[in-house]
Amino acid sequence: MSRRNKAVVIRFTEDEWKALNDEVKKAKMPREKFCRAVLLGAQINAPPDADYVSLIFEVRRVGSNLNQLVRKLNVLGIVHGLELERNQNEIHEVCDMLCDTFRKVTK
Repeated sequence: MSRRNKAVVIRFTEDEWKALNDEVKKAKMPREKFCRAVLLGAQINAPPDADYVSLIFEVRRVGSNLNQLVRKLNVLGIVHGLELERNQNEIHEVCDMLCDTFRKVTK
């Protein structure tokens, strides 16, 4: 990896400086890394907030528990294969809708 030994001085107005710092804060990146990424054309996406990560964790946990329950019901002969598959698909669709909705709300 090459060493960074070139420096550039850039002057900002107060408004530009505030806008830059706001974007850096949203991206949760060091300012220098953020500026290099933007200059190189990278798309900067803010990391998901803690609520989003927590929601995804809970949805996956519930889905896992439901899958275990339905598998057990299938083994006991209470639920048939096609019904099992249909229910699993519905669970995955609901999880996807929850994730999409939360993603839209938090943007």
